[in-house]
Amino acid sequence: MGLMELMLRVAIGFFVLFTLARIMGRKEISQMTFFNFVSAIAIGSITANLVVSRNLSIRNGVLALVGWAAFTLIMDVIDIKSKRARIITTGDPIIVIKEGKIVERALKKSRLDLDALNTMLRQKNIFAVADVDYAIFETNGNFQSC
Repeated sequence: MGLMELMLRVAIGFFVLFTLARIMGRKEISQMTFFNFVSAIAIGSITANLVVSRNLSIRNGVLALVGWAAFTLIMDVIDIKSKRARIITTGDPIIVIKEGKIVERALKKSRLDLDALNTMLRQKNIFAVADVDYAIFETNGNFQSC
């Protein structure tokens, strides 16, 4: 691959990725679901392949990017319109502390251990589980307590 082809691939990859990112929306990292995170990694990987891989034509690379972005947008629309689909793709928030007691089954379901739970509590300036009425592990990984 010559220098001019590489520069062309870089420019095309950048502008296609920039355009698709603008079309797909402005979710903050803290608002990203697991699906959004995986999709962002995949789009980055496809763009990297478009730029450096001789085995992937520019046309096919751009089509792969546009196709992946289209599937991501379709999933976003389905998530917005269907609660059942949203539960499948993003899950439900999980109550990990209820009335001052740790819900062990919820910890296992959310794959949290006691150390991680205690760390999240300390980040909220809570140092005793008994002081918490409810603690919820949100689908985006955030932790809410009251």
